[in-house]
Amino acid sequence: MATVEGRWVSRLAVSDSKRIQSVCSTELLELAAGQVGWEALDWAVAVGKELAQRCVEIFPEFGDRPAQVATVRLGTESGAIITMLAIDGHDFQMPEINDDTVRAVQEWVQRGVSLLTIWAAVRKGHQWLADEYMRACMEMVPVEEQPVQLQLISQVLLRFIDRFSDAIGREYETEYGRWMTTTAAAREQVVRALLGREGYDLSSAEKELQYSLAHSHHIGLILWSDTNDLRRNSRLNKIADSALRACGAEQVLLVPHGQSTLYAWGNHPRSPFPLHVDVDVDLDGDAPVRVVIGRAHEGLAGFIRTHHEAQQARGVLDALPGLRKRSVDFADVHLLSVLVQDMEKARGFLEAELGELAADDPQSLTLRQTAEAYLRLKHSPLAVANELYVVRNTVIYRLKKIEQLIGHSLDERALETWTALVLKDGITACAEHP
Repeated sequence: MATVEGRWVSRLAVSDSKRIQSVCSTELLELAAGQVGWEALDWAVAVGKELAQRCVEIFPEFGDRPAQVATVRLGTESGAIITMLAIDGHDFQMPEINDDTVRAVQEWVQRGVSLLTIWAAVRKGHQWLADEYMRACMEMVPVEEQPVQLQLISQVLLRFIDRFSDAIGREYETEYGRWMTTTAAAREQVVRALLGREGYDLSSAEKELQYSLAHSHHIGLILWSDTNDLRRNSRLNKIADSALRACGAEQVLLVPHGQSTLYAWGNHPRSPFPLHVDVDVDLDGDAPVRVVIGRAHEGLAGFIRTHHEAQQARGVLDALPGLRKRSVDFADVHLLSVLVQDMEKARGFLEAELGELAADDPQSLTLRQTAEAYLRLKHSPLAVANELYVVRNTVIYRLKKIEQLIGHSLDERALETWTALVLKDGITACAEHP
């Protein structure tokens, strides 16, 4: 009996607008391109990304931040590519699991994503992937050949999913056993108990963490990268340690949360930290590293509170993509952190504060940028002119126009006006890049 092959998959393609860069290894991509071509590979990558986005919506345990979605894509994209090669034929030997999926499993173990959740996502992904290939088959293959090709798709995907699920289980158990013997895992468990207020013995925690909690002032940082590039993400430790040491921390505690996020604390036994901490994110070059910083607080309660403040600051950045600063202090976005809890009320607030200045047109955007710079630069028209590369008279003209639109001087209600400007910028950016 002749072997059935689905060479039609090599004719699959996507439009230029849907072509994206894969997160998978160069080795897998070059292997696939050599067998089915780059256009078909682009189709598989696009399908893999779509499946990952569906997955994080149904299984929030994976997380929906860019680096977390990229980790899910390691599994979905490699699965779409490997099954494409198996359908195509050419004596392709389908592996049980590849290095990209192993990387994803390692990340999920370290972040505490359960194996049951992963298996449930794999089953759902299998269903979606089968739908995509069957739909493509009915579009690409002559009607009389479709039954044989649809059966081939079912056989390949069933064989793949059985082997894939078993291999994921083995890798998960192996990584879990390895991870639980590491210092990082032990620290992560202690910190999780402390943050969850689970009544962990304080002296035992200090001994385990090698970090004083009870009689110190603490400042907390959260650093993360929007990439799952392990080489770049390893620099998070250096950035955090340098920043905390520079502001006077006597002890530093670094706790990875997965492979793309770092929780960090610094302490000082006698005096609080400065109001603002300078974090040199440029240490990481072009990598999209971002940092949020809580305020300094005392004791175990302060250790918890400064971290929660950093989390609130991160929530502001999530809600308002228009805040493009790489390093953000909670103290600077405290009011915003309250407003973004209810975006409908936030929109009402900014419309009430800005009035006609909230209009979505180029002139209003220029005026808002001028107003924000004026408030940030201590109400100095000259400083604004230097920053925006315009003459001082232009700034003064714009300020008069702004005050006409908002109905009062910018020197009045300065905090409310600045907050409304930042909200408007963030909401506009969110609408432009959904």
